[in-house]
Amino acid sequence: MGHHANHAHALRAGHVDHALVLRRGGCVPGVADVLTPEESASRRRKLEPERKPVTFYREAVYRPLGDLYLTVEFGDELNLLLNFRVIAFDTALRATSIPGVTETIPTNRSLGIVYDPFVTTHERLVGQLKEIEQRMGEIKELPSRHITIPIWYNDSWSQECAKAHGAPNNLEYMAEINHTSVGDVIRAHAATEWWVSAVGFQPACYQALPLDPAFSVSAPKYPRPRKWTPERILCQAGKLTSFYPVRSPGGYQLLGRTPIELYDPKQQNRVFRDGPVLPRVSDRHTYVPIDEATYWQIRRQYEAGAYEYQIREGSYRLQDYLDKLAVHNRRRVQQAPGSV
Repeated sequence: MGHHANHAHALRAGHVDHALVLRRGGCVPGVADVLTPEESASRRRKLEPERKPVTFYREAVYRPLGDLYLTVEFGDELNLLLNFRVIAFDTALRATSIPGVTETIPTNRSLGIVYDPFVTTHERLVGQLKEIEQRMGEIKELPSRHITIPIWYNDSWSQECAKAHGAPNNLEYMAEINHTSVGDVIRAHAATEWWVSAVGFQPACYQALPLDPAFSVSAPKYPRPRKWTPERILCQAGKLTSFYPVRSPGGYQLLGRTPIELYDPKQQNRVFRDGPVLPRVSDRHTYVPIDEATYWQIRRQYEAGAYEYQIREGSYRLQDYLDKLAVHNRRRVQQAPGSV
């Protein structure tokens, strides 16, 4: 039997084998397969323009990025289970303290590694990284802070920005294309926790994925990027939530504005005592809708140095997500046309 047949049991909707999903070469239940990069590219060409599969590589792929960097790729899709593997590998690498490694940069599907070529070589480092990969077993839990962030959804700055760039009210547009109401879009976005899968582009800009597999609100990017976006704006493209920490160009749909800083180069609040950037990969965010009056009340507290950030240290049990995913997949099967 071929490789695909061997993993047929892991491809059934609703089936969860977390020993497969959360270790080397694992599958995403119902939608995934495990391929080499070459097989993945071939399948992608065959399936376009149909929906693409979520693909995990059988083994991580190590690619050089110049003389000082390399990247470790685990798959080729935006997927939470794939990101869990990236973060778990990063955690294991940090615990090992390989000589010459100066920085790691976890992203949605890969881990960037910066190293000192006067201390180690690309070949030696790849060998050590492969040893770590071989030792990694099932991923059960990851360190994760929970942060509550107040958001004035559909705020006046977002509306003004959209209008200035010839775009409709972004939340009204999202409601229209998702066949729902603005209130339902806000409630859906605030109802799920969001997993920070990558931090980058600029300080405190992050990407976050919904921890509720049933979250269905999607949004396209602007056809032409905006020349400016107000600071502290929460935004969405696809099912990915992101954040504009400072005034900058961008193309994500504008959701709302927070009165608190997630990037403070002056480090005035004690939450920034270890650095000016608050978001970290593997954080979980809950966005709490607030009105205009509450926005200004919290903003005044922050500017006076009196605001208390709601941060809870802890960890995230990955089985919790797998359980939600299994329930979601079963419901999809039951609701599919022709299902009994």
